[in-house]
Amino acid sequence: MQKIVVRQGDTVTLTVNPPVVLTPPPPPVPLPLGTAGFRIEQHVACVPGDIESWVIPPVGYSTPAFPIAGALRVELKVPSANRATYARTGQGETEAVVDGGPFDVVFTVDIAASNPSGSADTPGATYQGKASLTCPRVRPVTAG
Repeated sequence: MQKIVVRQGDTVTLTVNPPVVLTPPPPPVPLPLGTAGFRIEQHVACVPGDIESWVIPPVGYSTPAFPIAGALRVELKVPSANRATYARTGQGETEAVVDGGPFDVVFTVDIAASNPSGSADTPGATYQGKASLTCPRVRPVTAG
C-alpha cells in the first residue's frame, strides 16, 4: 500500500488521552526539519530521527484532580506503520517517514499541575497521546 511521504513543513496536531486536557489546546505545529536527502514539492522529506529528536515547546495541561495548569514535555515516537524502509535516493536507501496513521506521543510532567488544596501531580509522570499529521500536496509522492 502506498502512503504519502512526510516532509518538512507538514503539520502535527497533538492530543492526549483523557482525563488529561491540554490547556490551551496547542495549534498544529509545522515539522521544522527534514534530512532524508530528497525533496517533495521543494520541501525535504523526513526520516524517523527528524521527528523523534524534535524538541517541541512544553504544553499546558490539567486533570480533574489537578485543575491548576502545569506543563508537559512532548516526545514523539514514529511507529513502524509510519516508516518506509525502501525509499531510494541518490545516497542509497533511506528510511522515510510516511503518513500511515497517528504517531505515538509521550507527555512527561515538567511542571506539575496542582489543585487548590496544594497537592500536585507527580513530576516526571508520563501520559500517553497521539499526534495526527496533515500532509497537503499538490501532487502526492508516495513510498512503501
